[in-house]
Formats: sequence, structure tokens, C-alpha cells
Amino acid sequence: MFEKKPEIDNNRRMDKYKDLILDKFQKQAIEEMNRDNSIIISAPTGAGKTLIAEYAIEKAISGNKGIIYTAPVKALSNQKYRDFQKLYKDKAGILTGDVSINSEAEVLIMTTEIFRNLILTEPERLSKKEWVIFDEIHYLDDFERGTVWEESLMLMPRHLKILALSATVPNVDKISGWLNEIHHIPIKVIKENVRPVPLKFFFQSSNRIFTKLEDLEESIIETNEIRKVGKIRRKEAAPKPNRIQTLFEHLKEKGALPCIYFTFSRARTEILAQELAKFDFLNKDGKEKITGLYKKLISKFDLYNDPTAGYLTELVKKGIAFHHAGLLPTLKEVIEQLFTSRLLKVIFTTETFALGINMPARTVVFDTLRKFYGRYHRNLKTRDLYQMSGRAGRRGIDKQGFVFLRINPASISINELKDTLYGQPEKITSQLRSNYATILNLYKDLGENIYDIYPLSFHSYQSDRYDKDEALSLIKSKLSLLKNLNYITGGGNLSNKGKLASRIYSYELQAGEMYEKNFLQELGEKELAMVISSLIYQPRKNQRRPRLNKKERALAYTLTNITKVIHKEEKKFRIYPQAKRFYFHLNQATLLWINGIKFSKLSKFTDIDEGEIVRYFRMDIQMLRELILFEGFGEEFKQKAKRIIRRLNRDVVDAEKQLRQEI
Repeated sequence: MFEKKPEIDNNRRMDKYKDLILDKFQKQAIEEMNRDNSIIISAPTGAGKTLIAEYAIEKAISGNKGIIYTAPVKALSNQKYRDFQKLYKDKAGILTGDVSINSEAEVLIMTTEIFRNLILTEPERLSKKEWVIFDEIHYLDDFERGTVWEESLMLMPRHLKILALSATVPNVDKISGWLNEIHHIPIKVIKENVRPVPLKFFFQSSNRIFTKLEDLEESIIETNEIRKVGKIRRKEAAPKPNRIQTLFEHLKEKGALPCIYFTFSRARTEILAQELAKFDFLNKDGKEKITGLYKKLISKFDLYNDPTAGYLTELVKKGIAFHHAGLLPTLKEVIEQLFTSRLLKVIFTTETFALGINMPARTVVFDTLRKFYGRYHRNLKTRDLYQMSGRAGRRGIDKQGFVFLRINPASISINELKDTLYGQPEKITSQLRSNYATILNLYKDLGENIYDIYPLSFHSYQSDRYDKDEALSLIKSKLSLLKNLNYITGGGNLSNKGKLASRIYSYELQAGEMYEKNFLQELGEKELAMVISSLIYQPRKNQRRPRLNKKERALAYTLTNITKVIHKEEKKFRIYPQAKRFYFHLNQATLLWINGIKFSKLSKFTDIDEGEIVRYFRMDIQMLRELILFEGFGEEFKQKAKRIIRRLNRDVVDAEKQLRQEI
């Protein structure tokens, strides 16, 4: 039990909310929370949803109750831990795949994957918690990870109350209807459509700045008319390229900085930052302050030898930086600290910077309105446009937020632009794809009654008869495969390899087949490290294949044959998409790293970005920890895995060390 505090201290904790000037939707949310109702809040980015989450945490602490805060990505989990640790001291903890700090704390931050896993494997750890906060619940719609959110909401313990925070979505009532039906708890919907800081949109096209969409449309029509006249004037009518210098001269002149510039390419963030280097956004005092802060942070995170940190130095002195997933996690954190200091005036970044991280600016710029959505390129969704635009306009500082859209008429028509700008935000649709580990965990408790679970899903709630039948058919096919491959025994129990597979999400069958063949157990340390690396690594599109030596080719041959067996079975049962293949692109870097090479030298031996290397090494560590916890492995194997973890988990790879660093 949590230690009970004197009642007067608890009252004082809540007193600060009495004097705050709250928006109507914030007051409504707090009233519903005080009635112990679950809540879904649909509101624009920047509207003030964070205050409601903090009230829920304060309320839980004052009542000596526990609360869970789930986040869609580790970067947001880490930021929330830093924020909450400052606010709540030793009452805050974090539990992700690669970090466990104060994991029994009253206020426990975790990724949604970890929350889902606890529901299925260690539900008793949730017994002392009263609330769970789902930040960015519209992630239900994410093609890659929506399944995790749906399973979490569908299977969560009935004693937990929900505070769900979402960007503006039109079918939030549908989600609440689903949750009310499956949990039988009062869940109130609170909607807010107005931002406290209104947005004003501008457009750059043919290297001109347009303040009205009508003027942009007229310009495009005129250009098209000129093109129709004949060949002589076609060259004259060709749209001029949008120059970044023109845009930033305008922003600087209008006092529209600081600026977050979104692009959907890592490489382009760096290219644009270098193009802008001819500008200098800081005076002498600003240069001294930001240089001092940058040096201090670089020293704290031991980044003196990182080439990208060195390259950024001259840009930072001018108030410019870039930020993307390819950077070292520690360097990304340094850049985030620079931006929150308000000394950094322009940051070129990919869309993850918009995801819940509290980094508002005066202006947001979109480099393009075309984006890759997991399977194909398409125009930016209206919901995504306004989620990212929501970073423009700082509450209490700016009267307006400015959004600049860089338009190329050849890639997006005026009607498509209007659809994106003025269209209804896209509905949240289920992305449920039942994975083998979830099926195994549920079968362990429910046996053949497992099919009773699907009707509880959001997919079932919003689907027609045909789609429901398809989903149930896929579950039946996966269950049949698991039985056929002896993950589930004839007696209806999980076999040893079934128990292992139930722990290893996304790589269940590969892990199970390697275990059954005694393959993993017989590997040496280096070979085991390579196998884990090749299982987890996912190459980028068009990334060249690495050259393998004789020993690596033999290993690859065995692993490829294991995959072929799995794919043959999946094809027989008509299961798609099929289990992931093994890829060997990171093997050399993995071996060099566990042999002690300095990280600054590692980039010479791979074309994989630094941040990607760290992310995959951390995922390797997470996988090895799961293997160690499996009772079916002997002590010799577990000690081998522990030694690999120690050799992997050092320097910039050590996520816990990064989080414990005070800034």
C-alpha cells in the first residue's frame, strides 16, 4: 500500500487548481473526474489537455491512489518522466522496454506496449492503480501500432478508470459507445473545437507569399491560362521554385519566430538547415547564451566526440538546428532543451516532434503536403495537418499562431489543398491485427472460448458482417497454425515454445522455432548477438545488402530456412502479412560494439543512422531480457544473454543512464 499522507497535505496539493482560470472544457473534465467518471477529451493540439492529465495525477496522489500514464512513443514517455519527476519527485517512475526506474511508483509512465503486456502477463501489478491516462488515443488509427492501443483498451482490468486524450476526431462518440458497451462504466465525452490561440494560414507558391487561399488559387489559374496560349509563353508560365531564403526573410521581417519547420525526410531536415545557414537569427547576447547552454548540455551527455554534435555547433550559434530519429537520443534531447530555452529560433524536424512533446512555437511551416503512410504516399490527412499545426501559437504569449504551407501546384491541386485544409478530420478506424502472442496469452486463460474476445474489439463494434467474419477467420487461422506447429498441445495447454512465443511480441514464431530446434541455446555469444540483431532489424527501402563472411552466410542459411518453414505454414493457413524475415545489415556494427569499439567510430562501418543503431541495440537488449525471464532456458544460456546485454548496454545505448542525467 502507498504510504498515507496527512489530509491537510493532500488538500494543499489540490488548492492550486481553485485559483486557475480554466476553460469551459477543462472545468467540465475536472467535474466529471471528481464524480469518478471515465473521460474522453477530443480537443485541438495546444488547447490545454495536459492540465487535465496533471489534475488526474494530483487527484490520484492526494487520494493515495496509483495512476498510469501511457504514451505512444518512448521519446514522449521519457519527456513525461522528466516532467513528472520534477513535479512529483519519488512518486514518479517509468517502465519501458529499455528503462525501469522506480517501477512501483504511484505515478508510473509507460509505453502502451508495456501496458498491454502487463495486462496479459502480470495483471496483478495493476491492482493498486485507479486511473490510466491514454495520451494520443487517436493512435488507435495507426497502421503499425493501432492494434496495441485497441488490445489495451479492450483487455484492461475493469477497476481502472480511463482518461483518454485525443486530437480532434469526428467519431469520438463511437469510441465512447464502444468502451461503455464493453466495460459497462460511465465514460463521458468532452469536446472542444476552439483553440485558445487561433491559427492563421499562409501559403508560399512560385516563391511568393500568399495571405489568402483565394489569391493563391487566382495565381494558379492565371498561370494555367498562360500555359494554354502556346509554346512561346510556357517557359514564362512555369512556376518558380519556392526558395527557403524568401520564406525566412518574410518570417524574420514579420517577427514570426521561433519556427518549427516540418518535413517528412530526415535527410531534408539537414539539407534545409544548411541552406538556411546564411541567416543569423541571434544577437551577440543570444549567441553567448545559446553557445554556453549547448556546451553545458554536450558536456553533460558526453557528446564532444559526436560528429553531428560538432557539425551542429555553428548552426546553433545562429539559432538553427535539426531534429530527427536518426540522431543520437541524447543529442535529440539536447536540441529539445535548446528549443524550450527559446534561444533556438528555427528547428527543422520530422513529424515525431509534433507528437505530444510540449514544444510550441510562433510559427509552423510544412515543407510539403505529401506524406508516406506506411504503405503508400498520399496527401496529408486533415487530422495530421492540424495536429502538427497545433504547435503554432504559444498560450499566454502569442495572440495568433502562424502556419505556412509550401505549395507546389504540380504535386497538389487547389481542390486537394482545400480538402486538406477544410475537410472533416478523418475518423478513427480500427487497425486490429491479432498477433500470435496475444492469441497465446488469451488461449492460456480462455481456451476455446477465445473467440468470445473478438466481439469486444473496436473492430467488431464498427465493422459490417463481412469484415467481422474476415477478422474471426484470421484469428481461427492463426490458432490453427499455432496448434499445428505445437505451440498449443493436444491437451489445450501452451507448450514450452508456446510459452516463449507468448512473451516475444512481433517475433513469436521465429523465437519459438529457434528454441524448439535448440538453435539459440547452442549459439556462442557473438552468434547469439547477431541472430537477435538480424531478427529485429528492419532495413530501409532500397538499403543495400551487406556482404557476409563464410560463418555469417552459414548462419543466414539456417535462419532463412527457419523463415521458409514459417512462411510455408502461414501460406497454408492463408495468414498475411507473414512473419518478418531475418536481415543482416546491422551484424558488423553489433559485433564491433560488443567488442568495445567507441560509438564515434562505428559509423565508418555502416550506412545506418546513429539514432537507428542506438534504437535497434536497445531493442536487442529488450529482447534478450525477455529471453532471460523465460523459465525454459537453462542458466548457461541466461548468463550468456546477460553478458551480451552488459556489452551492448553502455555509453549512448544505456537508456537508463540518459534518463538519470539531470538537465
